[in-house]
Amino acid sequence: MNIDQMLLYCLYAITIISLAYIPRDKWREASIAFSFQQCVAWFLGLLAVQLGLLQYPVRELASVNGTSFLFEFVMYPIIGSFFCIYYPFKKQMRIRVLYLVSFCTILTILEVIFEKNTNLVHYIYWDWYVTWSTVGATLMLLWRFYKWYFKLG
Repeated sequence: MNIDQMLLYCLYAITIISLAYIPRDKWREASIAFSFQQCVAWFLGLLAVQLGLLQYPVRELASVNGTSFLFEFVMYPIIGSFFCIYYPFKKQMRIRVLYLVSFCTILTILEVIFEKNTNLVHYIYWDWYVTWSTVGATLMLLWRFYKWYFKLG
């Protein structure tokens, strides 16, 4: 087992452990957000790989598809769930913008670190600002859906 595979296992463990931080009364909302984000992330992730924009040299289910199962189907949907259940929708606009920008920036920095130091992701016709903007767009799409689904005003 190489270092990249060990890192995948560690990321799975961290992701699963993070579920303990979803309040019991928010599991229903988190699962709806998770499912919606799975559909969006899985589709867009497959599209990006098929268009040759990026690749995942070390990944799970390599014989089935070219995208990262961990990121597109597990990790990012869970992050989206956290984004929604803790979204400060009753706060001022600048707080909400800062909340979104924080998520986009942290996720982008982590992906750039992984891209530079591992074989988990490799940019071909992709760059950090594409990640930042797609994360922002998909999280806002998720929030709009979540807000509509749960009739949050």
